[in-house]
Amino acid sequence: MKLRIALCLLVSLFISSNLLAHGGGHAPITEQKASVIATEITQGFAGADPQLGFGKVPESWSKVDAESATIYQSGPGYFIVKVVNPSDERALYILMSAEGEVFDANISGKFEGVN
Repeated sequence: MKLRIALCLLVSLFISSNLLAHGGGHAPITEQKASVIATEITQGFAGADPQLGFGKVPESWSKVDAESATIYQSGPGYFIVKVVNPSDERALYILMSAEGEVFDANISGKFEGVN
């Protein structure tokens, strides 16, 4: 009986350690999906100051669409997406991972640590 309990414990530890070892990573996204994500982030900034150093974003940004977004730069593991507001020709740059996790945004397109 004790051997059976010990085996059950060992098996459960093995299974749970394999589950915990599974990374939370997702598959890389397409450039089109990166543009959609950047557009949604930009629309969410409209009318607010996202506290990223460039101040309040005008309400007109709520109307930008995915066609206003282009891949400005990409590299191993990241995209920088440029979203242009057609009403005033200003741009926001969104830095995200190749999996679609947004890290930062600015108006210069230059991000520290990204070559």
